[in-house]
Parts: sequence; structure tokens; C-alpha cells
Amino acid sequence: MSNNQDLKIKKSLDNLLTKKLIMKTKTLFYYSIFFFSFLFILSSCQKDNGPATISDTDLKLAEDDALTESVFDDIMASVDNAVMTTDDLLFNGGLKSAVVSETCPLITVDHPDTEFWPKVITLDYGDGCEGFFRKTRSGKIKITLTARYRVEGSIKTVELINYKINNLKVEGTKVISNDGRNENGNLTFTIQLTGGKLITEDEKEITREFTRIREWTTGELTPNHWDDVYSITGSASGININGISYTRTITSPLIKAASCVFIQSGTVAREVDGRPASTLDYGDGECDNEATITIGDITKTILLKHRR
Repeated sequence: MSNNQDLKIKKSLDNLLTKKLIMKTKTLFYYSIFFFSFLFILSSCQKDNGPATISDTDLKLAEDDALTESVFDDIMASVDNAVMTTDDLLFNGGLKSAVVSETCPLITVDHPDTEFWPKVITLDYGDGCEGFFRKTRSGKIKITLTARYRVEGSIKTVELINYKINNLKVEGTKVISNDGRNENGNLTFTIQLTGGKLITEDEKEITREFTRIREWTTGELTPNHWDDVYSITGSASGININGISYTRTITSPLIKAASCVFIQSGTVAREVDGRPASTLDYGDGECDNEATITIGDITKTILLKHRR
């Protein structure tokens, strides 16, 4: 074999080895890209979903959420009590005006129009007084009714005027529409809250708007408001005390008895921007101040409050 042939064979072998080395390098390069891309995606998912832990911030946000719910439920209880107390007077369509109660709150009924309806009930708490559930309320609640509250199609519009409860200033307008009876034979009401806001003494704010359906499951046949029980569904949204948007969706009906200061059972799915999704569970029907928050597979108990 000549030297030229040896050189050609050697060159061919060198070329072959070079090609294999290049192929191996490319393969390793592509695998490296895939591996690091996978790690990046995994890391991003973990950041999006958040850790499966419950921080002090999550607990505080859940407590504030439940407090907001309690405050607007309390206003609804005051409205229901006043409307039922004055119902006999409202039945008299020609009623012009009356003072129903001179104690705190001062309750008046006015008939501002020449027609029988609307009528206006005003609850005036003045500078403040302690009422049911040992809560101190001040300011006014104005209720405008288009008909008696049990009449299908009747509407109650609730406005808050410089209203406070336990030093929390509360704003917002509620419109409650009587939708008639459902398949269970129970009266149902659509409730819309707009401009809902809680303002703390240090000027921090929690906003809330919601649409919900309230089913009157117990107590309709008695004149006593305090034996009433309601089943509530719907959703809400707003901005929490840290200035962050949130949504809440009732996933299992909330059961609220008029005689209990807090919701007794039901679950709510909560989404807060930048925080892991959570579930708020109000319990198994006991009238107590306990609820639980769950994130992932971790659950902690919180104590419900009616002051911050």
C-alpha cells in the first residue's frame, strides 16, 4: 500500500471520528436544552401554584374575608328585623308616616309618595348604641320598599348613611329582589351588593361586590325573625386590605341562621392574586366562631370575628 493510500485512509478515519464527535456534541447540546427547559417550566409552575403551606398572610386574609362576610350579613339581619317588625304597618297602604321605635335604633316608616308604594324605613342609630350580638352600630340604614317583602317581584333597596359597626365604617348599596318560590316551595331572593366597602380606623379598605341567591328555608311561617334560616349561593369579588384583587365562589351553600352571629356551614373557594388558591370551610352546622382554611393538603383553623 502506498503512502498516498495510507494518507487517504487516515483522513477518512479522521473525518468519520470528527463527524461522530460533532453528532455526540449536538445530541448532548439538545439534551441539555431540553433538560434546562424542563427545569425552567417546572420552576415556573411551582411559582404560579405557590407552596403547599399556609402562611400568616393567608390566615389573616381568610379572617378578613370572613369578617367582611359577617358585617354584610349583619346589615341584612338588621334590615330583615326592621322590615318584619313594620310589616303590619306597611300592609296599610295609606300609611303616611310613623315612628315604630323610639329606642336605639330609632325606626321610622315614611310614605313619601301619593301612591301606596314605595315606603321608606329608616334605622337611625345616632352616635352609636349596642344592639343584638353585642355589636355597636352608628349612623343610618335606609330601606326603600316597592311592596311587602313576601310579595313576588318586590324590591328592597338598602343604603348606608355614615354607617359604622364596631368602628368599621361600611359603605355600599344592596338591592334585594323577591324571585318567588323555587322547586322546594321556598321563597328566594336575588341580592346584589355594589360599592361595598369596609374602612378601618387606620383608613385601610376592603372592597366587595357580589350577586347571590338567598333561599328562605326555615321560619317563614312565624312572625319571629330570629328563627329564620337561609341557604346562600353565589360569588363575590373585590380588593383586599393589601390592595390585591380577590374572588370568592360559594361551592357548597352557606347556611346562616338569624340567631347565630356567624355562618354555620358551607364552603367557599377563594382566589387571591399572588397567593395559592384556598378553601374556607365554615364547619358542620354548629353555631360557633370556628372555620378552617385549606391550601393543598394542609388545613388550619381560624377564629371568626365581628371586629378587626
